[in-house]
Amino acid sequence: YEDGVELGKKLFNTPFANGKTHASCFKNGGIGIRQSFPYFDSRTGKVVTLEAAINECRVRNGEEPLKWKKGDIAAISAYMGYTSRGKTIDIRVPDDPRAQAIYERGKRHFYAKRGQLNFSCADCHVYNSGSMARGNLLSPALGQVTHFPVWRKKWAAKTAAKSKTGEISPTAGFGTLHRRYGGCNKRVRAADFKAQGDEYTALEYFHTYMSNGLEVNAPSLRQ
Repeated sequence: YEDGVELGKKLFNTPFANGKTHASCFKNGGIGIRQSFPYFDSRTGKVVTLEAAINECRVRNGEEPLKWKKGDIAAISAYMGYTSRGKTIDIRVPDDPRAQAIYERGKRHFYAKRGQLNFSCADCHVYNSGSMARGNLLSPALGQVTHFPVWRKKWAAKTAAKSKTGEISPTAGFGTLHRRYGGCNKRVRAADFKAQGDEYTALEYFHTYMSNGLEVNAPSLRQ
């Protein structure tokens, strides 16, 4: 994934048409801040993920937003995660009924059974973590978010299979957390939700809060 991180760094530092860069939109110039996302914005009453903040920055500066699940946005997010390695995840749920409602929505999603297989996130990643399913080890929910975006060999292989030359781009195997959420729902034969929509954003808020105190180790390599 190193080439993808380098591309993310280049994209992050490439000036917009107005001369500004992504760094102008973030605290500390966007360096070493991954551990604070997602966060609740009391001004808007919404939770802001890192990918949402990246696209908000672009739109605010007159640029086109990037696609949510993969490609350049995953590379930029991976670079920002890389600069945050070793930082401790610190997600706050303030004493605000709006924030608490979003957190509870994410919690409900995590524990709700869905799809033809009638599985919840918790069924695989809490109650059966460490077990094998279809040849894969089910990872515990605790710590999962620390290493996203991830480079998956499976995603890279799919891209390579579609390439006439077999060559792949630096972002071929990258995917955001919301891309992975969609993949999980597909595997249990459940309806997908919109990336960066209210449902997955609430899930990310709850899911990340669960890993408070753990270190960021993004990006990572997965099967």
